[in-house]
Amino acid sequence: MKQMQGIGQLLWKLREKEGIRQKQLCMGISSLSKYARIEADQQEIDFFLIDRIMGRLGKSVERLTYILPMDVYKIYELRQEVQQKICQRKWEEAEQYLDEYEKNKRAKEPLHRQFIEQERAQIAWLRGESVELVCEHLETAILQTMPEAENQRKTGVLSAEEYKLLLFRWEVCQETEQKRAKDEIKALVEEIFRKNFEKTERVKIIPYAALLISKVIEEGENTTYIKMRTEEALEALRDEGKLLYMPEILSQHIRILEKEQSNADFIEILRQEQKCILEVEHDYNVSFENYRLFEHVIRNFEVDAELIRRTRRASKLTQESLSEDICTQETLARIENGNQQPRSEKLWQIMEKMDRNGKRIETGIQVEEYEILELKIEFSKYMHRKEYEKAEKILFEIESKIDRSEPENKQYVEVGKIQLKYHKHLGNSEELVQQLKALLEITLKFEDVYRTEYVLNRQEISVLTEIALIYWGKKDYQMALEIYHFIDDRYSDSCIKPVFHMLDWNMNIANYARALDELKYFKEAMCTCQKAVQQMLYAGKGASLGYCLMIQACIMEEEGKEVCKKYFKQNLNLLKLYKMDADYKVMKNYVEERNLLN
Repeated sequence: MKQMQGIGQLLWKLREKEGIRQKQLCMGISSLSKYARIEADQQEIDFFLIDRIMGRLGKSVERLTYILPMDVYKIYELRQEVQQKICQRKWEEAEQYLDEYEKNKRAKEPLHRQFIEQERAQIAWLRGESVELVCEHLETAILQTMPEAENQRKTGVLSAEEYKLLLFRWEVCQETEQKRAKDEIKALVEEIFRKNFEKTERVKIIPYAALLISKVIEEGENTTYIKMRTEEALEALRDEGKLLYMPEILSQHIRILEKEQSNADFIEILRQEQKCILEVEHDYNVSFENYRLFEHVIRNFEVDAELIRRTRRASKLTQESLSEDICTQETLARIENGNQQPRSEKLWQIMEKMDRNGKRIETGIQVEEYEILELKIEFSKYMHRKEYEKAEKILFEIESKIDRSEPENKQYVEVGKIQLKYHKHLGNSEELVQQLKALLEITLKFEDVYRTEYVLNRQEISVLTEIALIYWGKKDYQMALEIYHFIDDRYSDSCIKPVFHMLDWNMNIANYARALDELKYFKEAMCTCQKAVQQMLYAGKGASLGYCLMIQACIMEEEGKEVCKKYFKQNLNLLKLYKMDADYKVMKNYVEERNLLN
């Protein structure tokens, strides 16, 4: 039996690389002894603590999969509901969810107390309640994890979420007689821009910092500095495909360019892009305006009880046979019902017996260094943009850094190569499909790949999506639809909300809608697109919106509806804004040929 490894080793390497002491890293959020045990993989994982530890290291948890106990998942779901209601400006409902959160036995712990207080501050701010009340909640939130904020700032060991609290406090206090010093915000902004955040963390904070610094630098004092920071923020938002702060940063950029009397046509393009985002948000009753403390929801969760139950059934095992030499049948029954939480080692043993991974935190591929997970993000981004030469270089770098004797690693690299072959029009389609099916068998046992009952991991979903895409290219739309429908059913049958599978779910759902459209299931395609757009908005994702808007536009065009022009314009604006250049050129030619922009 292989030795079970946790995330402790990865945390240790990241901390050592940054030259941070354990005491600095866990100040305000964990005892030193508890954190030391986590690094040594001797302590049961506190997922919310790992979230913050990774954030303080400047790293994202976006590429990690958490296998959660049901009670922990429910807290994440509750937090998402609070944010969703705030985005919808449903203040009373948001507060009701916070009241429910307050009743949770973990609500008094620092990280949970901080979330509750910061969201109460955010709601009070958006509702126009007294600044004193907002400040009261904010100060309480800050003290939860930053008891020595100034000293913690000096060490540079704060997360993007914690920096946002400090920025928000400064902004709120400007509305009181006790305004905080301009030098404070200038120092904070410089600190944030110097911080060694990876891209997916950096984008959470630098746009807010860029917005606030423009409020304290007098006109003519240093407009070059404001422009530099604004352009850096805009590029980060575009590069990472985010919505939060985008309209405000675009507005600030437009004002700067107008003062410089820059190219009027370019300014008009920016204005149309800003208008487009606000239109889409309005159409779906979502608003991020002044929502300073929104937490991006790009996560991947599984619930242990559901994962074990569904995998056991797919493996055609009884509870009695699965539990043998691990636990009693009665214990396994309680685990599958969610009435008992398996310890990390027990979860791993149960899943390994079914030839599936079962670590509480999965990295997708076996890695020694976090850098490889960052490269995976870059590879996915370039593939999404159809920048295949850049994607190929990244994949080559990944291959050079991983151990290909590990099955998951070999599967990932070879699937990436096939994806590049197909999109660069190299290789026979049917041969590529057979190669992908063979690669799928490295980690997944099945009799009928499109009807397996196994809970698929992200890499397996990626393989199936690529197979469907190849069928689509062969104009075998029915087969592509069958695969997309199968994947969608996997998500629909789960207790986990789609927003917590956003990286994989949103791409599949968009492809599913396109297949429905091609086969003339217009009503189903429209409903699927609307569902996808809504979830993308709740997650704060902007880069993928255009695809679903394009599908809706094509359906409306075929039905002879004039409103299709609005959707085509939105699609083009979003494609251009988020640097989807290849798709932009194709769609621009399409609408111009059909005179759909007038």
